[in-house]
Amino acid sequence: MDAPTRAAATDEQLRDAILQAAAWLENPNSYAAYLAPQPVEPGGLPAPIHTKPAPADLSCSLCAAPVAAGEIIGRMPRPRQPFVAMAWLCAHCLVDRRVKPRLTDVLLRVFHHVFSGSSTIPLNTAEAQVLSEALSRVLAETGEAHLRETIAALHTGIDANDPAMLLSYHRAPTAVDALLTAMPGMEARDAVALAAVAEHLAQWEHHPNGLDQEQFASHVQWRQSLLKTTSTPTDLSERGGPFWV
Repeated sequence: MDAPTRAAATDEQLRDAILQAAAWLENPNSYAAYLAPQPVEPGGLPAPIHTKPAPADLSCSLCAAPVAAGEIIGRMPRPRQPFVAMAWLCAHCLVDRRVKPRLTDVLLRVFHHVFSGSSTIPLNTAEAQVLSEALSRVLAETGEAHLRETIAALHTGIDANDPAMLLSYHRAPTAVDALLTAMPGMEARDAVALAAVAEHLAQWEHHPNGLDQEQFASHVQWRQSLLKTTSTPTDLSERGGPFWV
């Protein structure tokens, strides 16, 4: 249940553990899913390790969307380092964020993969299509010629139906900055996510808050510290990361 020890577990985590243990006792074969999880298809998501109705109104720990009491929430498997485990996710982030991506979902992929120190952001065809359409609207409105190469690279992956195309890290911040010019026409959720992603990418670029990068064991630890000390907290800074998205 994502608790380091029984003594450190919250009441909610203990209740979840009891319910899960009871389910395993009733059907011991269900435990095999944890020992040998099914492989994840390229561009897809692993199966959640635990789902339940939300006990109260809350927000998704990844996309920050509101979740009403009774709606399904769940946890994803613990990821490899340097990614960290996420708390409860909404049904969309559990199942649909890669097959039916919103612009917010693509922005979060950019944010967390840059956070992790990755030199590329992996996108599947559906995600590339969402980003390409958004950038094409910016190009039509502003005529920013430097976007053409990024859009062309996305279309190459889309035409090839590539489930795991790699967007260069150097193109990702440029795309985020360009999208800022189109914020007035965006859905509110996308605009909030975009502003937060742009703010934190800029923080990591300009080394604010007087935190010496050489004092940290890794880029990830340095970026985590910057996120915690940001002067204008956002949903992203409050949720932390990096998350495997």
